[in-house]
Amino acid sequence: MAGPQDEFLRKMKDQFDELNHKWNIERNKLEAKAQHASVEARKKFEAEWEALDQLRRQMKEKIIDLEVAGENAWGDVRQGTEKAWGALSEAFKKAASRFK
Repeated sequence: MAGPQDEFLRKMKDQFDELNHKWNIERNKLEAKAQHASVEARKKFEAEWEALDQLRRQMKEKIIDLEVAGENAWGDVRQGTEKAWGALSEAFKKAASRFK
């Protein structure tokens, strides 16, 4: 039987996978639009998506931390993961709305 830790980890992995799927779709669309944009707009696009990619990499690290966390550290790691997820999903929403 899966415990709350396993369920939370599965939920985070599922959400991360879904966000990665959306990330790839949106990035491809925006890269196509950026081809016709000014140099300044392309630079802004790249800077924004690089920042999002950094958050995405941090979230992946938090998921790995969850996988290997011991019982004593699990609560702290979970809190860090929830904060990282909130930052990543909010940044993705903001970026996607600005580039549409």
